[in-house]
Amino acid sequence: MKVPSSLSQAFDEKFERLLAEVALAEGLLPAVEEIRAKRFLTRSVAPHVERLTELFNRLDSEKPDSGLDKYWRKGSNPENLRLAYFLSFMPGNLYRMASVWSELSRLGFRWPADDNSESVSFRAVEFGAGPATGSSGILAGEAHSPVGLPANGNFALIEQDRGTLRLGERFFDAFRQHLELPAYSTRPFHRKLELRQGWLPSSAPSFHLWLMSFVLNEFHESPQQLAASLLKSWDKHLEPEGLAILVEPALRLQSRRILELRQAILDQDQSGEFQILLPCLGHQACGALADPEDWCHEEVAWWRPPYLRMLDEMTGLDRKSLPFSYLVVIRSRRPREEILPGLARARTTHRLVSPAFKVGSDWEFYTCDTTDGKRRSRLKQSQGEPIRGSILVNASVRGDVQASRIEKLDELI
Repeated sequence: MKVPSSLSQAFDEKFERLLAEVALAEGLLPAVEEIRAKRFLTRSVAPHVERLTELFNRLDSEKPDSGLDKYWRKGSNPENLRLAYFLSFMPGNLYRMASVWSELSRLGFRWPADDNSESVSFRAVEFGAGPATGSSGILAGEAHSPVGLPANGNFALIEQDRGTLRLGERFFDAFRQHLELPAYSTRPFHRKLELRQGWLPSSAPSFHLWLMSFVLNEFHESPQQLAASLLKSWDKHLEPEGLAILVEPALRLQSRRILELRQAILDQDQSGEFQILLPCLGHQACGALADPEDWCHEEVAWWRPPYLRMLDEMTGLDRKSLPFSYLVVIRSRRPREEILPGLARARTTHRLVSPAFKVGSDWEFYTCDTTDGKRRSRLKQSQGEPIRGSILVNASVRGDVQASRIEKLDELI
């Protein structure tokens, strides 16, 4: 995925200090300088990071480990546990959401215009918000890759842990000021998500933005059940031209689940109102699902905050790049080329779903397109440098799904 350099470099010493100040105000950090104190990180943060990493990775199994929920509720030091998540996992997840927003902007998506622009407002809701991770990701995306988000808006934050919810309110407002964005507000809702109760009460309003960051991986329901519940809620609570953005882990099982969820949404959407906008550029059958050992994910590089580089060294993690799976759904009947005008001239599109490797004078990679699904392809290095997430516009392809060559193309974006 191509992310503007200003966004990939936005998590610098100023961002680090902002995190430290928020953590200090919440009583999670004894002093701002402790965010880089090796002794403090080693004793109070790193052990929780290691344990949480182990538990998160166990989710890539047929029977997700229930130990994660117990660990959240019965940790020996809930303040340090909350701090470990805030410092170690939140910034990367924030950047993932911002990268999806950036991809929308890159392909020309713009917030629907209104003649009375000064009075236009929007409503967003984030489920399993944690410390307002996804909502803050939208702020970062809009600051560095704007789509024209109105200057008036509110983010409803739904989270089951009161302390984390309070932390999210404080961080969101501090981060908004740090980015010099309009005075968007938040509304906290302390609530545990139960699918049988529905995503929202029937009396809840409709929203223009529906955000879910690393939430679906905590549900045991099938992709078909999740699709049915989401479509039912979107029908009532997602505005026309509204966006739903779902970000999930890049682990094999969880990535395949979001691909299966995509297919289930397409199968169950009888109204035809909901389009899969990204990352797939069409409603074709998913090529990755054909092989039970295959899956599809995105990856973005960034400059980690200095303290996070220290923490990664302590815990043996390597987060110079961040993998994830995602899905963007829009409630719209407009044609895709109108929603994403950056693809208006595209008769065909092939998106890279793997890294590109140099093979002789070629690049070799896997692509997914709107007709044949996944295929292995080659492109002359002289035609450009593709990366995972690049889009080949109007490519002339010779060969079959086993091995093909891109003879020519109009554009590499």
